[in-house]
Amino acid sequence: MFESIVLRNSEDAGNITLGAIAEALLFYQNSRIVVGHGTLVSFARDGSLGNVLALVKEGRLQAVHCEETLGTVTNSHGASQAHDFGAMTLVGHEDVRGRNRAERIEISLRNCGIEPRRAKAQAQAFVDAVPAKSFEKDDYVKGGIPNAARMDAKDRVTLKGLLRAGLAAVPGGYDAGDSLEADYVLSDLAYFLFTNIDFAAVNERRASMSPAMEPLTPAALFNLILESRADMHLAAFYGGDFVTTTANSALVRWRQAHLFERADRNREAREQFSELVLADCPSIREVIDSGERSFAEFLKALDKAQKFKAWMAKTNPDQKLVSQYIEALKADTWADKAPVKAVRYLFSLVTGTVDPTAGIISGAADAFLVDKLLKGWRPNHFVDDRLKPFLR
Repeated sequence: MFESIVLRNSEDAGNITLGAIAEALLFYQNSRIVVGHGTLVSFARDGSLGNVLALVKEGRLQAVHCEETLGTVTNSHGASQAHDFGAMTLVGHEDVRGRNRAERIEISLRNCGIEPRRAKAQAQAFVDAVPAKSFEKDDYVKGGIPNAARMDAKDRVTLKGLLRAGLAAVPGGYDAGDSLEADYVLSDLAYFLFTNIDFAAVNERRASMSPAMEPLTPAALFNLILESRADMHLAAFYGGDFVTTTANSALVRWRQAHLFERADRNREAREQFSELVLADCPSIREVIDSGERSFAEFLKALDKAQKFKAWMAKTNPDQKLVSQYIEALKADTWADKAPVKAVRYLFSLVTGTVDPTAGIISGAADAFLVDKLLKGWRPNHFVDDRLKPFLR
């Protein structure tokens, strides 16, 4: 369990956060992030880009930069709207255009309010540390991801299934069941969507939410088809657990129900572990993203987590994580099996030989040292001594 994980978006439809990265680093042996334009800008705005680059350079975190932003382009033609899938790269503005990836990133960072000299240095450092891949080229699928999404939309059964899954997953949506009708027709202008989805009812519910949500449009539903296509190919390319938005996951599940099973199983195990073992403690993500703890403080705790991470990797996926944790606490070691008096006598004898004055205090110290040294390491040593104090 917990061998590797790939983060592209948060499950709450936001960009990857430093807290989400921290949780991945603690529980998984290998962690990778897919950095899009939104996530890169978010890192720059909250000042965490330097932390991310340091993790990549140290080899603790792997990263790939997908510079293009996937999107559904919509054009109105009279009362109808035509849609098509695409991938856009921000190159700057009319006055200043980036000639290469470093310059384009620098412009984006400067637009976030970062001082020009620092923006240039961070952009170059990012390009030097993080390789780039393309959604539009053959990097993840032959012909590019937008073209693969067009193939989905051209098949009526696939289109209907994906729209139904997306409509049921978005806030304010509903399960249209078999009554949903959908067709995607290609013309000389672009693709036209014909469907009986009740957008008015959905948007009335979305407007009544707190806070109110922006209206759901056919283009937004279409975009879920495109984004879920990207997630599916990224998950297949990198392997391991894959984390993305709830809505995107719903569409990928419809295509390949087994793809997220392991990620779900590991997420449920982490949630149960936190609920039962870390009771009354906030999550790692919460304390970091809220600013209650700094990422530097987390890294100090992470430095002491090697044995805990190794134990996590060896846990049995067929057993509950919490049950295995409890079993580890009760497991017998050679010190448990040896006569206690003999073990303590030998310990006191050795310490007295090394330093005669130590024999005076060994009686008070041996209980602690026998537990820590003679009985060996157990997962609660990290949880009780490092993780819980950090979360509290």
